Amino acid sequence: MITEPTGRSPRGWRALLGAMVLVAMVAAPAQAQLERIFDNGFEPRALGAAPQLRILRDDRVATIDMDYNAEDPWGQFWEMSGSPEDNAGFLVSWWPATAAAPEGGKLFGKGDSIGCLNPEHGGAMSPVDKAAPAGARWLVTGNRRVQIQPLENGVNYTVRVERLNALGRITSVAAEQTFPGGDGTRVAALRNSMTYFDDFNRPAGAADEKLWGNAAVTSTDPRFNLFFINDQFHAHTLNGTHHEPTGDRSQTSQRFRKKVRIQPGVRRKIVFDMDSPLSPRSVWYLDLNPIPTELTAHASFFDQEGDIGLPAGVLRLRAVGQDFSVSLIDNQGSLHRVANVQLEDVGRQAVSNVRRQFEARVGTDGIEVLIDGRSVINATYAPQTFAAGDYELLWVGFGYNTTKDNNPYYLLHWDNFGFDGPVVDARTVHNYVTRIAGSDYQLSGGWDNLVPTFTVKIPDDLRPVTAGATAEAWLVYTYQMGDYSTLSVLPTDFVRVNGAMQYPLPQPANNSTPYNANLMLWGIPHTARIKLGDLVQGGGSPLRVGDNHFQFNADNAGILNVHVEVAYPPGSAPTYTPPAAIHHFPMHAELPRLGLPARLQKVGETNISSDHLMDANPPARIPVRGVVPLNIEVGNRSWADWAPQLMHVPVQSMEIFSSGGTAGIGQVDVYLRRVGTGTGPGERVIHLDTARDAPAPQGRYLLSFDTRGFANGDYELFVQATSPSGLKSHPSYGDEMHHFEAQELSGGYYPIQVRIEN
Repeated sequence: MITEPTGRSPRGWRALLGAMVLVAMVAAPAQAQLERIFDNGFEPRALGAAPQLRILRDDRVATIDMDYNAEDPWGQFWEMSGSPEDNAGFLVSWWPATAAAPEGGKLFGKGDSIGCLNPEHGGAMSPVDKAAPAGARWLVTGNRRVQIQPLENGVNYTVRVERLNALGRITSVAAEQTFPGGDGTRVAALRNSMTYFDDFNRPAGAADEKLWGNAAVTSTDPRFNLFFINDQFHAHTLNGTHHEPTGDRSQTSQRFRKKVRIQPGVRRKIVFDMDSPLSPRSVWYLDLNPIPTELTAHASFFDQEGDIGLPAGVLRLRAVGQDFSVSLIDNQGSLHRVANVQLEDVGRQAVSNVRRQFEARVGTDGIEVLIDGRSVINATYAPQTFAAGDYELLWVGFGYNTTKDNNPYYLLHWDNFGFDGPVVDARTVHNYVTRIAGSDYQLSGGWDNLVPTFTVKIPDDLRPVTAGATAEAWLVYTYQMGDYSTLSVLPTDFVRVNGAMQYPLPQPANNSTPYNANLMLWGIPHTARIKLGDLVQGGGSPLRVGDNHFQFNADNAGILNVHVEVAYPPGSAPTYTPPAAIHHFPMHAELPRLGLPARLQKVGETNISSDHLMDANPPARIPVRGVVPLNIEVGNRSWADWAPQLMHVPVQSMEIFSSGGTAGIGQVDVYLRRVGTGTGPGERVIHLDTARDAPAPQGRYLLSFDTRGFANGDYELFVQATSPSGLKSHPSYGDEMHHFEAQELSGGYYPIQVRIEN
């Protein structure tokens, strides 16, 4: 319940709130610069009707729809006039039904409950002044569809949903339902019907290395090349662009180690659960490749008709924002769109960190794609063709200069991957790598005749444990230039293994038919494979237990993603030590937190534009006098300057793109600093508490700043929001990545220039 603050008459409280403008201003003499902070003081009002809920259960997870028109979802904006009492989202809390219900919805504390971050960055409830039930969790969201996880299957839970306003105050009666937790029925059926299936129901950390490999290109930021499972039993791909010294097309790619057979007269079933990247320059691909490849050289943000790349002969599923498409890359390496659909038009809106169930039925005659059981694409390939054959499946998280949309890195969420059909290769693969964190890129040859050595730690005896079994050992790596020189591999180039055996370096692969030399573009990655030898029980080996050294002698070749794969016939594999047990495995929680987005959208009658940003030379100053209205946006962005009252749904937020959720807004502060004086953000002139019952998930705040207590002159005006844990917001003007490194964004000082002219 919302109760009226004590210690002040109703008339006094009412006087503090205008029709649409919260006044929280400094009115102190300039010489004293005293601060007045209006914290509480809003008229209580009747609670609205409870949110309308729909609960969809799946393995260890439930999807919660809240006041959501799933069939026609576009345009369900939050309409925010600027009053902090406007509705801004939902507080969602859930707990095992056997526990006592928490009182009053006061669930949050200093621990951020946020998306897919690991436990060390929050996730469990941290109560302030109420006894929380055992196992209770919470989140706040500006989206109308969320997933709550992890859940035990078949265990009763209670979920409570309440609307929140931009003050973090509960504004509705609670909608409360009890439901039987997760439902493993669908996933169990898939596990039984698929030839290969991975439900990622593993402890937080690495995926199954016997099923998955990970690779990156030279333009992937080595800090943001992550493939991991968190404590919510699903997988994540994380990607961000690195621009030095070359490139703006980053990839974090996962190759499934088993092949799918596409045959005439059969529709092969491929299943996966996936969200869609909503950060503007981010994409995912699922490629069916006719040759082994760990990365795609066919990486184009737009996937336009006729785009060329490698491999050739690929079937591609692609998602970016609300667009989902199927394309064919023909035998000459040219892309052709088969079909596409806008997900919102078919009632399947993409929402960050909400996985939908995809099923692709693939044949040589065409493809049908179902999302959550609804057919959204059903098309032939005509006039193109898709050949029968054995295909490798490659996940690609692709970013086209992600920093250009001011997003250092973005996160993809996926689960329950598999396919049916015959077993093409029953062998088990053991994989050993140079490292997991960072990049192992080195240049071989070049102007300085460099001869780099890569070290792969192999703590296991690699020989099969079964008599008569023959295993194959392969060296696998990527050719790609990390500078502006040209890739060149000569017939005389070789790699020396452990100072002894030499193996010729293969030429970069081009599988086009007939051969199309135009596909050998500068800077693209090529996967290379060198067979090192056969291994038998009690026999010799080109590899040894311990450190194995690979010295590359090439004319001019960038080398990266070096690893050893050993393939064993069924039942013959020895003890395996996976890479995560050998090398440091970086987790999401180690990355720089990006905080809430916050910006001044309008000062007085002036919309903040490129003229006022730090990139302007110099930034324009906004003249202000008297009492000045400030329009501030936190946690989201408005639709446009001509419709600032409409806040995006799904929410547009670097915090959500990078973590899967929001910690919510604990407070909003505005600072003023006289140009040329002092350091830091300056003097706080406005303070607003936005976590009355829970942290507000977003807010548009029309506040007033009284300039009359300050001397005329040039000043810097700065807005900053803070989560309950103390994490600072990041500036959200569109050029912040030009001025701050990723680790500097949270709390980054980004002022707007004003001139007081009273």
